[in-house]
Amino acid sequence: MIVEGLKLMVVGMTTVLLFLTFMILLIQLSARLTKDVTARELQAIEDEKERLRKQRERDKLAAEEGDDDIAVISAAIAAFEADRAAA
Repeated sequence: MIVEGLKLMVVGMTTVLLFLTFMILLIQLSARLTKDVTARELQAIEDEKERLRKQRERDKLAAEEGDDDIAVISAAIAAFEADRAAA
């Protein structure tokens, strides 16, 4: 009875070991087959990050220029109100 249990254990463990080994081989094979596609995807992601970084810089510069406009308008309003109050 114990010998049969040991045989069953060895057969089960061997089956699991072979299955896991086969699965690892398939994963490595699929990684090699899709290496070029993965490289293109990574490059596309990097390009998109660079594009977004440049867009944020442009938006930041545009916002800074807008702040200058607001300062000029505020100064003009203050000067107008000062002239109006003086008169």
